[in-house]
Amino acid sequence: MKFEIQTEDDYSIMTLKSERLDSKVAPSLKSQFIVLANTSDSGHLILDLGAVSFADSSGLGALLLAQRLYRDLDRNLVLCNVPERITKLLEISQLNNAFTIASDTSEGISLASKITE
Repeated sequence: MKFEIQTEDDYSIMTLKSERLDSKVAPSLKSQFIVLANTSDSGHLILDLGAVSFADSSGLGALLLAQRLYRDLDRNLVLCNVPERITKLLEISQLNNAFTIASDTSEGISLASKITE
């Protein structure tokens, strides 16, 4: 799984660089979510999905794992730059309400901080 992580004081931004969020990449992504969530200084997570053009149930499972990890740690997960195709998949799966979704990373950072206020 190709991704970049940028860590700031209160949040981390993970930018996925893969076009596919599927069963081939989900296991490594889940591992990275676990590591990042258990890093005490990583703060909230803003997950940039701008490069993703395909996701399957394994990919959605990875996102749900991240959501649970961050919720259980009283941190926030915000999805941003979500392509229309992935948004529709979340809606069809009735998962769109399970996630906080922002239009871009700036809005994601803002939303992550506001959720905890």
